[in-house]
Amino acid sequence: MSLFKARDWWSTTVGEDEEFDQGCLCVGNLDNAEDELDKIIIGSYHGILRVFNPRPTKTDDGWSGYRPEDVMLEYSLQHPILQIEAGKFASSTENIHIAILHPRKLAVYNVYASVGSVEHGKHYQLKLAYEHNLQRTAFNFCFGPFGAVKVWLGNNGQVLSNTTI
Repeated sequence: MSLFKARDWWSTTVGEDEEFDQGCLCVGNLDNAEDELDKIIIGSYHGILRVFNPRPTKTDDGWSGYRPEDVMLEYSLQHPILQIEAGKFASSTENIHIAILHPRKLAVYNVYASVGSVEHGKHYQLKLAYEHNLQRTAFNFCFGPFGAVKVWLGNNGQVLSNTTI
């Protein structure tokens, strides 16, 4: 007897004749929504970036799955997408950004909503925060605090602990 069961919750098929790899998928709250729900980010070697906000509903037959309104953003970046990561890549803000690795550059984008610009709700846009051109061809990257110091503050602003990660 198994304690766990795998069930389809949400799925979609994207990109006819497009190629993908394991680094081309990322999950995160990239639009920095207050509900803090994660979105699915997919990039292809053809340079197409897609962002999905899956919201399936429970039915008698299982979960409803993909609906067209689940697509938040679809954008052509003109360069192959090798890897996508979501994180705090801008020092000027605590917002989540998307870092996208292309063969010869690393670009960091912000996804934001333009409320009221379309009839059916929010319209999402991709804005370039910054990019770094690379001298050699890249194939992957890693990110993290890399020895940064974390300061834990109490309710009154007093430093509780000062640890190096």
